[in-house]
Amino acid sequence: MAHHQNVPLGFRFHPTDREIVGSFLHTLLVDRNPLMPPYSNFIRACNLFGNKLEPSEIWNKYGGPQLVDQDLYFLSGLKKLTPKRMDRSVGHGGTWSETESFKLIEDDNGNPNPIGRKRKFRYENKGSEEHTWWLLDEYSLFVGPKNDYNDRSYDFDFVICRMRKNDRASSKEINLKRSSQDQVQKKRSTNKKMKKDHQMGSSAESSSHVEQGCSSSLTGGELVVSYDDVDPTDLTFFEDNPIFNIEQILGETKVEDACSPSNSENVDSSYLNWTESYMKELMACI
Repeated sequence: MAHHQNVPLGFRFHPTDREIVGSFLHTLLVDRNPLMPPYSNFIRACNLFGNKLEPSEIWNKYGGPQLVDQDLYFLSGLKKLTPKRMDRSVGHGGTWSETESFKLIEDDNGNPNPIGRKRKFRYENKGSEEHTWWLLDEYSLFVGPKNDYNDRSYDFDFVICRMRKNDRASSKEINLKRSSQDQVQKKRSTNKKMKKDHQMGSSAESSSHVEQGCSSSLTGGELVVSYDDVDPTDLTFFEDNPIFNIEQILGETKVEDACSPSNSENVDSSYLNWTESYMKELMACI
């Protein structure tokens, strides 16, 4: 923080409302003298009204993130639309909106008349995620006693503004984002669990169909096949679930004997008969 290098260790710039109006504004606007260090290090020149920068950009530009237990102070010009109406726009579509009635600043030197006014504003921009995140206190100086202190006109074209974060709004927004993220994560976990349960259920149902849907047996030398809810054209099913035993098909003939040259005709005949029978059973199930 180079612009605070002349500040004594442990110093915090926390001026009172009366000090801002009766000392700093009076020095600048009535005496027309510049502020001397260290005060000039804390009250910077920046027009906050009609500024095209977002409040967060102004905050970052003037060292806000490096501040500890302090706010930013600016000497800002007023952008008058009429003697009583000001342009309070800021950033892209945002505005400084007044939040409550103004406060009159009293003098502490025995002066019975107020010496200035304090107005409170809040950054509002419903199209921005920083909506209501920033607060602004505006201090204006009276040139002298007024007949009507409810008159909102300004005696000078410059004010001092104190800019700070709205901790309540930003904390609420952060909590809402965290809650929303937690809900999204919880929903994803629930959907993932439901998907997993569905896949396990489908797998179990498929296994049940395999076990109950098709059975085969050889009764008295005939092949008996039963199909329920099984696609007979699914060859992978038959590869995984063989439904015949060549040794049983050939009756008493052993596999080794059946494959010998002397029994080749019997093997061919028996296998042919079994193939025709099997195909008939298979076609009947389609």
